[in-house]
Amino acid sequence: MSLEQVAVLRAAILARRAGPPATLEQRRAGFEAQMAAIPLPDDFKARKVFIRPNLPALICERAGVARDKVLLWLHGGAFVLGTAASYRAMAARLAEAGGCRVLLLDYRLAPEHPFPAALEDSIAALGWLEEQGFAMSSVALGGDSAGANLALAAAQARLREEQAPAALWLVSGYLDLTHSGHSVNERAARDPFVDPATMPGTAATYLGNADAHDPRASPLFGRVEGLPPALIQVGSDEVLFSDSERLHTRIKEAGGTATFQEWAGMIHVWPLFAHAIEEGGWAIHQGGAFLKETLSRQY
Repeated sequence: MSLEQVAVLRAAILARRAGPPATLEQRRAGFEAQMAAIPLPDDFKARKVFIRPNLPALICERAGVARDKVLLWLHGGAFVLGTAASYRAMAARLAEAGGCRVLLLDYRLAPEHPFPAALEDSIAALGWLEEQGFAMSSVALGGDSAGANLALAAAQARLREEQAPAALWLVSGYLDLTHSGHSVNERAARDPFVDPATMPGTAATYLGNADAHDPRASPLFGRVEGLPPALIQVGSDEVLFSDSERLHTRIKEAGGTATFQEWAGMIHVWPLFAHAIEEGGWAIHQGGAFLKETLSRQY
């Protein structure tokens, strides 16, 4: 049963939280090692490209995917860890489910590069795709956790140019760096992954001298009118649940198109652990179906 699978992951995460605090370098190395242990399918291919000098990315694909459609996926990691390489297994599942290529961006990380560096890189990646001949009608934009923050903020930035991507897929979004959602306190005991006590430090590391109320940093407060169709997925046991819930409400009230999925018993970014949690794979499958339906409307 998937809830039994989640219980194993919960226990492992809580055990790490109970141990001595790790340095950022240890956290980064540990995450890379954990993700590198996930096997990749035989038909998975990844090619390194450069969005601009010193801004690498991976173009990932599986056999039979549509090469004229692409999903730009922005990885999570609290703005401080994660790489394109560590998300290759995730990209393999995304490509198979969506039937398209996946672009994984190695955006700059905090604290070395605080806000708005990662957002600028994300916006640049969309521009690079246009330079490669992709119309925004064939581009989907997505991300998990901090990556969902960057995806939403980048989509909002593109609205100013009236050239937004065709679809938006957000998983466990960390969208409000003011932490004003009711679930931050109400679901704290249910979330083994995100500790509310560490959230102010996480936000401060990313923000630097910026204001958490800046809609570019907290895109929950940004423009929602004109956003492309969105799929918003969140676990019921997440302290960040309210971020996704409020975004869905705002989009619907503005007359937009958004599908909200609350996944019972799931924890933060459970699709990242699809190799161990069945419902992670199911969520990705549904996201892929959303991409296929939404991108096909553009032709």
